[in-house]
Amino acid sequence: MTRWGKAMTVSLHEFARRFVKARTRHAFRSAVSGLLCEFKLDSLHRASLKKARRFASERGLKLQFGCGSITKTGWVNIDLYSEKADLQLDARDPFPFADRSVSLIYSEHFFEHLEYPEEALSFLTESWRVLDLDGVFSMGIPDFELSVRSYVTGGEDYYRHQREEKSPKWVTTPMDYLNRDFRQGREHKYAYDFQTLTRVLNEAGFTSVVRRAFNPGLDSLHREWGTLYIEARKLPV
Repeated sequence: MTRWGKAMTVSLHEFARRFVKARTRHAFRSAVSGLLCEFKLDSLHRASLKKARRFASERGLKLQFGCGSITKTGWVNIDLYSEKADLQLDARDPFPFADRSVSLIYSEHFFEHLEYPEEALSFLTESWRVLDLDGVFSMGIPDFELSVRSYVTGGEDYYRHQREEKSPKWVTTPMDYLNRDFRQGREHKYAYDFQTLTRVLNEAGFTSVVRRAFNPGLDSLHREWGTLYIEARKLPV
C-alpha cells in the first residue's frame, strides 16, 4: 500500500471512530436522561399509589386522566407529569381502584400519547375494569381523519387553525402541517379515526361506542375544533 493509501486508511478509520464516538455519546446521554426520568416518574407513581388508598372503599368515582393544569372539582384528577393533579399515576400501569368503582372516566388529548397497541389497550382494559356497569368512558382526541382530509382537499379551516397555534418556522407546506399534527414533537404515538378507535375500544371490552358533540361542561373550549369526541359504555344502550 502506498503512503497516500495508508494515510487515507488512517483518515477513514479516524473519521469512523470519531463518528461512532459522537453518536454513542449522544445516544448514551439520551439513554441516561431517559432512565433518570423513568426513575423519577416511578417514584412519583409509587407515592401516588399510597395516596390512592383513600379511594379504596369509594364508589361512583369520576376520573380525569392527563389533566395537566386543568383540574375538575369533584373528580380524581390524574397526571403523572402535573403537580396540580390529585394523583401522579402512570396510566400505563394497573389502576389502584376497585372493580366497578367508577362512574365516569374522561380524558382530553391524552390517549394519543400512549404507545399502540400495548399501552393503549392496557389503559382501555383497565378503564373497562374499574367502570361500573352503567359507567361512561368519555374521550376527546385529535381528529386525524380531519387532518388527512384537509391535506387532500386543501381545507383552509384546518390550516388557519394550525397557524393560530403558532407552528414552528419550519412548518410551511401542507405536508409539514400534517407531520406536525401527527408527530407533535414525537409525543403523539398513534393516529386514530372513529373506525380505528371503535375497534380498539371493542377489543378492550366496550360494546357501545358513539360519537358525541362538544360538551362545554366537560370539554375545553380551545379544543373544540379539530377534536374527535366519543363516548363508550360497557353495556349496549
